[in-house]
Amino acid sequence: MTPRQAVKGGIGRCGAVAPTAFYRLLPTATALFLACSDVNGPAQRSTIVFDWLRDGNRDIYRATVDRADTLRLTTDPGDDQQPTVGGGLVVFTSYRDGNGELYSMPATGGAARRLTNTPENETEPALSADGAHLAYISDVSGVPKLWVAAPDGSGARRLTVSFGYPGSAEASPSWAPGGDRIVFVSTTNGTSDLFVVSGDGAAPAALVIGPSADVQPAWAPGGNEIAFVSDRDGDAELYLVSVPTGNITRLTARGDADGEPCWLADGRLVFTSWTDGVPRLRAMNPAAPARAIDVALHSGELHHAAGVF
Repeated sequence: MTPRQAVKGGIGRCGAVAPTAFYRLLPTATALFLACSDVNGPAQRSTIVFDWLRDGNRDIYRATVDRADTLRLTTDPGDDQQPTVGGGLVVFTSYRDGNGELYSMPATGGAARRLTNTPENETEPALSADGAHLAYISDVSGVPKLWVAAPDGSGARRLTVSFGYPGSAEASPSWAPGGDRIVFVSTTNGTSDLFVVSGDGAAPAALVIGPSADVQPAWAPGGNEIAFVSDRDGDAELYLVSVPTGNITRLTARGDADGEPCWLADGRLVFTSWTDGVPRLRAMNPAAPARAIDVALHSGELHHAAGVF
């Protein structure tokens, strides 16, 4: 499913239907196997984790961005997707149990450990950069809401109890580099907007609001910017918002959809670009977005990349 198709959709596999204005790329929408070169120079050997659909099975992989040292991390017949990495730990969503549950494993490979165990769905995990904090989305209440826990899944609690209304959906958490704040999507205003909440659960503050669909935030490693996806100009495109000022800069401008941004430790931005419904990977220096370059993809569907910091 492309971002354009998803803009009129719902929560997907989370099991609840969001307002039609809730634009959200579905769990099977992202991931990347990249040979990424800086637009201003040679590629650095940054590392990513991602999910890769090969031979009918989606698993978690790790690779350097020049496609060397590729390592398959999971082999279960159930779909494993949406990896996040921090502090040497990978957490991912798995459907091996019939519903979405969170599992973890060392970033170097090893046995997977189940972190959640509910009849509902736990999806979209996000580790802080140091691996000390975990955020994710759970629909245990019947609607997807933001939860936090320790990286081993203990101490789980809903972070936004006093925010929004029972039917407002939440999605796409991303931690600030310091691990003290989370940016996430909420439909509490009737459209999908970006909010920032502290880790202690204080009232969320609006960051990007309006009639457009603003989704999939990714907090930059420098801390002052957040990349996100918006249809404010018609197509789903990438934007940057300044956290201190709220100023918004458009990064991409094509006839097709761009989405699913993630950051590398060196400040490069990687995203998925759809052309005629076919996803491909592109990379850019946000300071020179017009010079975005294509990144080679291997066969199969590769999605949900996360930079290893």
